[in-house]
Order: sequence, then C-alpha cells, then structure tokens
Amino acid sequence: MKNMVIASPILSDQAVISTSESPSGLPGSNLQNMAIKQVWRSLDSMNAWIIAQMPEGGFDLIAVLGHNGSSQCSARVRAADTESNLTASPSYDSGYLPARSHQVGYALPDEVGAMPANHFIHILAAPQSYEFWRIDFNDPNTEYFDAGRLYISKIFQPATNMSYNLQEGIVDPSRVSVTVSGRVSSKKNPKRRYIDLNLDFATEAEMREDSFDIEYSQGVTGDVLIIPDPDAGAYLQKRTIYGRLTALAPTISAAFRIFQKNYRIEEITA
Repeated sequence: MKNMVIASPILSDQAVISTSESPSGLPGSNLQNMAIKQVWRSLDSMNAWIIAQMPEGGFDLIAVLGHNGSSQCSARVRAADTESNLTASPSYDSGYLPARSHQVGYALPDEVGAMPANHFIHILAAPQSYEFWRIDFNDPNTEYFDAGRLYISKIFQPATNMSYNLQEGIVDPSRVSVTVSGRVSSKKNPKRRYIDLNLDFATEAEMREDSFDIEYSQGVTGDVLIIPDPDAGAYLQKRTIYGRLTALAPTISAAFRIFQKNYRIEEITA
C-alpha cells in the first residue's frame, strides 16, 4: 500500500493541447473540460495521441481519465524539451503500459476490476519539468478511442498516510415509493461514489502549500482526482475517484506542528 494521492488539473488546463485526428464535435479541448462524458475522440484507435505543451513547473502525475480503451489497449508517455524530440529523442519514456492502469498485462483475466470507463494513471518516480509531453494509445479492439479528462499534475501525497477511519461508499439519488398495496415504484438516477478521509498527522508545509493550493484553486466547483492507494492493483479503477470536494473543511492545528484535515470527495459522472 502506498500513501494516498490527490491532484488537480490546474497546470494541464493551462497547457496548449494538440491531438490525433478527431471529429469537429469531439475535439482535444474537451480534455480540459471537467464534464468527463464530453469526450475527445481519436478516429484511429491504434494511433491515438495527445501532446501537451506545459507551463513551467514540476509534474509527477500523468492521467487520462474516463477512456474507452479495452484490456488490450496500451499507453506510452514521453517527454522532451522540444516537440520534435518527443518521438526523435525523448528525455523521458515510460515504455508501453496497460491503458487500464489496474492491469499488469493484457490477458483476458485483466478484465476483472474494469469499469464502464477506465483511467490511465502514471505516477513518476520523481517530478519532471519538461515542456512537452506526449501520451500515445494503441487499441486493436476498438474502432475509435475516447477520453474525458487530462491531468498532468503535481501530486499531493502526504508523508503520513490517511487515518484508518477511511470511508468509501456509493450515493444513490434514485427515488423509491411503495404503494399501500406494496407495489414498488422507482425513478432510477445515476449513482456516484464518494470517499471521506482524514489526515491526522499532516505537516504545516503539506497544509499550507499542497492542500491549500488544491482547495483554493478548485473549491467545491472544480474537479480533483483522489487515489486512495496507488498500489490498489485490481481495485484501482473502483477506488480511484474523479470528482469534486463537497466542502472545504478547516485545517486543525492539533498539536505542535501537527495538523489535521478532513476531505470528502464525490464522483463526477457526467
């Protein structure tokens, strides 16, 4: 188990994005829109790519969220100081990875743990500050490649992990009524997942820098990505939530140089 990760798209939303060929109604700019079902579509699923020219800064998370890639889809991340070197001589190259990041390979058993739409999540061993980033997808099993959101971000990963009172659940806003005779009548609405967690031993730097920056920029209206355990394996898709903070809890000074914080994040489903 690794420590939890929270990230925001504030840096990649400032990037200049170009992509492989897409229809006019589903452009690459949709990757910078928080409506995850308003997708970018690549017409060639075996040669789908995203190039991001990033602002200054160090980045240690590359994520393409809400994609339709099959269990046979591969992804590759490259970075360089010039766009031409992304393919000619990349300074960073992840090699080929499963596009569904809960997988360890491409066999049929890797279907286990998949969601209707899945995430590609790549966390770097150390932050990198290259200006140009390229993510390639190759899927022999789909006609086109869709993706809903791009994150190239600096992660917040606290030195001391969240406490053991972690809560993960599902909100079902469906309405159900029962008649006098006992007949059930219902109106089904989309479910959304949530996570409620506490940091009880955070440092001042973690609260005043990492956490503050995410809360101040995103508030309760912007989107964030929460990965409770980057080592969750087959459960990674089910546990990772693309969503929003439902409230901004106060930072509590619990003891000398020890800070506490609560986060509740609910899934964005559309």
